[in-house]
Amino acid sequence: MGDKNMKLLTLSKEIREGKIGDDQLVECLDIQHNQVQLNAMSQIAKKKLCNEKIIEKLKHISQFRDPKVNKLFGIDTLGHYSIAVLRVLNNSESIKQYEQLMSGLDDFDKEIVERITEGIS
Repeated sequence: MGDKNMKLLTLSKEIREGKIGDDQLVECLDIQHNQVQLNAMSQIAKKKLCNEKIIEKLKHISQFRDPKVNKLFGIDTLGHYSIAVLRVLNNSESIKQYEQLMSGLDDFDKEIVERITEGIS
C-alpha cells in the first residue's frame, strides 16, 4: 500500500509540473486519489482541454462531495472542483453540464463551486 501511495504522489507531482501528456491527464481522472484527480483537473482547466470524454469524467467526479473522503481544502471537495472546471472550460457542452449540475445543488454547494471557479479562471 505504501509503495502504491508513493507512486501516486509522484504522479501527482508530475501532473502539477506539467510533465504528463494530455491523453494521460484525461486517464488520471479515473485514478481514485484526491491529489491526482485534483492536479489532473487543474491542468485540464489550465490547458482548456475539452472533449466529450473529459466532460463525462468531470460529470462523474462531480458526485464526490463527501467532506470525509473527497475533501481538498476546508470545505472544498473533488466534486465541487470538477463542476467548477466544467465552467472554466467554457465550451458550450461543458457549460450545459455545469448548469445542469449546479441546478441540483443547494446554495451552500453552489457558493463553494462559484468561489472555486473564480479561483481557477
